[in-house]
Amino acid sequence: MIARLQSLPAFDIIGLAEPIRRSASAARTNLRRLEFSLKPLILAIVAASAPLQIFAQSASPATILTVRSKDGTHLAVECAGTGPSLLIVHGGTGDRSRWTPLFPFFASRFTVCAMDRRGHGASGNSPDYALRREAEDVAAVVNSRPDRVFVLGHSFGGVAALEAAFLTDRIAKLVLYEPPVREHDHSAVLAKMENLIRQGDREQALVTFMEEIVMISPTEVRAMKARPSWPALVASVESSIRQDRALSAYRFDPKRIRALTLPTLLLTGSETTSLELREAIRALQDALPNWRLVVFKGQQHNAMDTVPQQFADAVQTFLTGTEDHPAGARQAFPGGTPPR
Repeated sequence: MIARLQSLPAFDIIGLAEPIRRSASAARTNLRRLEFSLKPLILAIVAASAPLQIFAQSASPATILTVRSKDGTHLAVECAGTGPSLLIVHGGTGDRSRWTPLFPFFASRFTVCAMDRRGHGASGNSPDYALRREAEDVAAVVNSRPDRVFVLGHSFGGVAALEAAFLTDRIAKLVLYEPPVREHDHSAVLAKMENLIRQGDREQALVTFMEEIVMISPTEVRAMKARPSWPALVASVESSIRQDRALSAYRFDPKRIRALTLPTLLLTGSETTSLELREAIRALQDALPNWRLVVFKGQQHNAMDTVPQQFADAVQTFLTGTEDHPAGARQAFPGGTPPR
């Protein structure tokens, strides 16, 4: 090759150098363009990993505890972080794993715990099921903690948390995300779900529950199917049937609820379509003497999945007492019109 170059006229060597120079210049330009185009992605990755970095730096490793309820049922509780206790009670389907992805958002300020409700996850079960048993379970976990406890209940878990407040005086504040305290008769839908389970179509039974009872939109159901928690929701679909029947027998008594003076944060989505859930929020506003309301704009029944940072910010602001809204205040988060 060297001999061949030496044999080329000078103008030929110059001719070879020019394309090489242009190629090198183009390569540098392309590298700068690539760096520019990747910069937003890199920044997004860094931002998304921030809660995980905080979790790794400031939180203790997660621990699994077992708490015995009043009737002897064993309850699994997973805790992480440092600070005052925050107990999360999951909704009608799934288990505590639905909420552990939010631990990084809370663990730097709280000892955040998520329990498996009876019949879910690693918790035990009992044949004599009743809503009061669920409330006793929440109260048992609260009473097992060293100090007073903040309690966050989602959907059915919100009803259990609300009722637990009548069984223990160790709940400091309540956070209730669309608890179905004003339940209608769903016997026809429940029979349809049971038939689907008998046919082996458990997933469709769950979809029926979500769309026809919880009234979640098909778009949100599709999003739920894509999340890691979906298989656990399908696995526990039978429990939603017995829970719904227990709720049908539940009688919301405004006078009784009025006796609960502890600070309570009510959470709802501006796009929640279920009339029952919207009625429930209004009923709690009318009955509770010390409530605040946060509305997640553009969200439905699962804001903790879709906007976890906003969800965590709203909850932490209330629990730490840094909000500037008086009792009975309606706050849209991050903007929007509270339902009424």
